[in-house]
Amino acid sequence: MVSRTALLFALLAAASPAASQVTSREIAETADISGLSTSPDGTWVAYRIERPSTLTNRIDVDWYVVAADGKSPPRALGRTGTALWNDAGVVEPGEAKWSPDSQRLIVRALVDGRAALWASPVDGSGFTLAAGGDGDIEAFALTRDGAIVTREGPSRDLIARTEETERETGILVDGQTDLAQPLFRGALINGRVASQRFSNDWFDRAPLLASAPRTLTTTTPGGSSRRASETESLLLAPQPDPVAFLTSDLPPALQKALEDRGVCKTKIGCAADLPRLSWALPMNGDTVVALHDADYRQTLLRWSPRTKRLEKLAASEGQLAGGQKYYLPCAAAGSAIFCVEAAAALPPRLVRIDRGGAKRIIDSPNSYPDRDGLLAETIVWQVSGSRASGVLIRPKIPGRLPLFVTYYACAGYLRGGVGNEWPLRALAAHGIAALCINAVPGDTDKDARYKRGLAAIEAVTTLLAERGIVDRARVGMGGLSFGSEVTMWAATHSDLLKAVSIASVQMEPAYYWFNARPGRETFADNVRKVWGAGSPDETPEAWKELSPALNTDRITAPILMQFPEQEARLSIELISRLATARMGEAHIFPYAPHNKVEPRQKLAAYERNLDWFRFWLKDEIDPDPAKAFQYQRWSKFAPAEARASTERTQRSTSPISINRK
Repeated sequence: MVSRTALLFALLAAASPAASQVTSREIAETADISGLSTSPDGTWVAYRIERPSTLTNRIDVDWYVVAADGKSPPRALGRTGTALWNDAGVVEPGEAKWSPDSQRLIVRALVDGRAALWASPVDGSGFTLAAGGDGDIEAFALTRDGAIVTREGPSRDLIARTEETERETGILVDGQTDLAQPLFRGALINGRVASQRFSNDWFDRAPLLASAPRTLTTTTPGGSSRRASETESLLLAPQPDPVAFLTSDLPPALQKALEDRGVCKTKIGCAADLPRLSWALPMNGDTVVALHDADYRQTLLRWSPRTKRLEKLAASEGQLAGGQKYYLPCAAAGSAIFCVEAAAALPPRLVRIDRGGAKRIIDSPNSYPDRDGLLAETIVWQVSGSRASGVLIRPKIPGRLPLFVTYYACAGYLRGGVGNEWPLRALAAHGIAALCINAVPGDTDKDARYKRGLAAIEAVTTLLAERGIVDRARVGMGGLSFGSEVTMWAATHSDLLKAVSIASVQMEPAYYWFNARPGRETFADNVRKVWGAGSPDETPEAWKELSPALNTDRITAPILMQFPEQEARLSIELISRLATARMGEAHIFPYAPHNKVEPRQKLAAYERNLDWFRFWLKDEIDPDPAKAFQYQRWSKFAPAEARASTERTQRSTSPISINRK
């Protein structure tokens, strides 16, 4: 007789690998959609697909147009180089503008090492250079008659010469100097290795000569160029930050209707059960308003100025927005709206929603994980009277599973939590339940948010154990940014965790002294305001409580650190103390910003995290000979009682399919 479990494995193994997305490579190569833009006549909608490749280590970008009526398939306009990303490692959404006659699309693109403007007719006959010079085009706009207004930065040659001069003459350490980052060409900026400095007194960064005068130019439809007029220059003024969009930014009648419906006025500090405003845009005389809940699930409402009524248009188990971020608006075209839809188990896709709310898929650049043997469910629980929530991804197999937890935000398609460092679906495919927890709202002063995070983790672990889903004795955790702080708080204030992985630096004395100096006053002010700490000399007790480096004696779980080089030196004491105590190891990624963005670096982080948690939570070793040395190192970590037996089972199969590694 064939067991039910064996039969399940056989059925799952027969599923097409193309419909999975359960390997680190598949997750790292998930495509995204952005840059939605409607032509002036409402006939076309343009959009961009960003395709990471671990083979080429590029994020290639391709532009498309689709008829607004949705009656014909999308038309490819062509590939326009590789994606740009900001100083934090977040890919910048596509930027496109239409000619007044709706016959030509102009995009900003990084091609052959320079950011310039390229234009394509809607017939897809090919992109040609529309504007570009010795410097990178930083912003652009179109006038009513079709002239292109651009803001161009300093020439690339001038930037390079300035960098060389600094190298030869020495760099003055002031409030803009980031001592934790290589000072000479320590970052990738617009596809080039370049020097970088702080652009304010927190952690935003910019290239050299960021404050130098810019060249503002107007290029006429006939091709002639001149200095932009003052009126034309105003077209380049920065737009309001969409994340700060509030109900008070809407017409009074619509504002009142939303607030009467219970929509939070502020977004920040909202009660967990209140909807928040995401975005709004006009559609055929009406206004479409997007709301999101505490779990980042979005609902679209249509407001009619005639009836003064809000009616539900559409909803999703995840996001309906203009890209990866919930606050980016969709694109309206006539009586329809085009949105990027993405949910926990739904990779990004472009959908068209008509006036009646009917939804139709326009473009789906990813395979769907509908036959990979995994379950994704939203779970809700209570923490000291507050609502906590998250998404659990697990295999459809019986028995208690090890649990991996990441904490911060769980919006859109779940790849690896905030920062995309932990391959959640790959972990689940290898028999480790993966839980992404949304930060529990509440007091943000000092260590209250850490305690609240730990309480949420402990409560949900107990809940899942009581449901018979997870094994409380095999729990691991990972996090980036605030998520890494909560992870290390749990590691130093609880014995729950059996393995830990972090991707960003921690609060410790070195973090303070790398940054506290004239010109960085806001840094010290924020440390005092948010963490309740002065300098390590002034408030040693506060630093003893905050710093994992000063509490390594309380850590019982091995720690894997995968840091960007621009931040790693801030945690040198933690790295060295853990290494000396044989409690962990660090891997540093050159040129990586806060969020790793290069596809190969993403893949390496995913693979190492997968191996790490399989090793510590399941006693599994990947038999790949190239990985033998890492297991030799890891077998020497952790307290003596945890490594009394270093025998590990060598398995390359997952509980999902014997054909997958």
